[in-house]
Amino acid sequence: MRARLATTALAAALAAAAGLPGMAAPALALQAPSLAGRAGAVGGPGPPPPGGGGYSHLAYSQVRIISGHTKGPGIDGSQYPGPPCWMEPRFTGANSWHRGDPQPAPNYDADSYWWWFAQLEPSFAPNAHYPGASQMINRVFRKAQGRAGWWWVPAWLSGSAGMGCALGLVSSLGLNNGFLNFTPPGNPDTGGQGEIDGRTLAYLARAALALPAINIHTSPDVLRHPSEVNLPVYVWVNYAGAMRPSDRASVPMPGGALTATVYTLKGPHLQVSVNSGTAQAYNTGCGAKGSRYHGGNGPPSCGVIFYAPSTGGPFTLTVTATWTIAWRDSLGKAGVFTTPPAVVTATRQVTVREIQSVNS
Repeated sequence: MRARLATTALAAALAAAAGLPGMAAPALALQAPSLAGRAGAVGGPGPPPPGGGGYSHLAYSQVRIISGHTKGPGIDGSQYPGPPCWMEPRFTGANSWHRGDPQPAPNYDADSYWWWFAQLEPSFAPNAHYPGASQMINRVFRKAQGRAGWWWVPAWLSGSAGMGCALGLVSSLGLNNGFLNFTPPGNPDTGGQGEIDGRTLAYLARAALALPAINIHTSPDVLRHPSEVNLPVYVWVNYAGAMRPSDRASVPMPGGALTATVYTLKGPHLQVSVNSGTAQAYNTGCGAKGSRYHGGNGPPSCGVIFYAPSTGGPFTLTVTATWTIAWRDSLGKAGVFTTPPAVVTATRQVTVREIQSVNS
């Protein structure tokens, strides 16, 4: 057996068991299959159901978000899209097969994983259900038992795209009936669809990173009381969380753990705006926290002046905090996230009145 355990050997074993004249690899579905009612039949939990909002969770992955400032519920794949699936090492050669196999489950050994995937979606490996196929397939894994190397398997993010991505990845890498590979599948540098790398980890850590909420304050306190025309209003904020958040993700690899850290390269930087053509926003001195009133009657360094009353309803004051988020991995690779921008906004309604003078 070469360093790469040929997945075609598994397919050939299936074909031989079925008495077919060739490998007869099944066509792979390119969308997420229906998993309802199948989890209990395969000896392990099925993937999390699709949907459930913008958050996803890692499905059958050894990736861990291990430190930093995380959102908590999961990975926000809707706002910060990363790779929905990838290949990662799961089982060593010493964990290819054990007596009593197959016992379909995703985390026992490579042989059990194979049968778990086959039974999870039977159309993936129809030949596996022919008489004699079990012994022939188990024989392939028994021959790999104790060899140097790792079995690589697909992992994905739960949600509508993750499982479908995993099926398509298995197809594009030519795994077909195998679902797993004995050597790294190679990474075509397409955002993680292939062997997991530092960039993939960085995307996952970035999607789990929690930017702090901002709370707006003004002087005078126009958020509780009406402001007045031509009155300088100073704006500043405080942060409900770390001003310079960071996060780190890790995954076990044959050569040791691979890690990626995402961190604040620049910012936060504030900008004030208002939804009125009769107001002027000032941003020359906003910096990270804005500007409190420091005396004088001139324009605020960070704030707004209203030149007309809000006769049509309150004006909306918006404060935007922007960060530049970068990443680096344990192999020395690095980069900067450019899109989507790392921003947090907060708004407040402001009523502006005009002081009336009475001449007698």
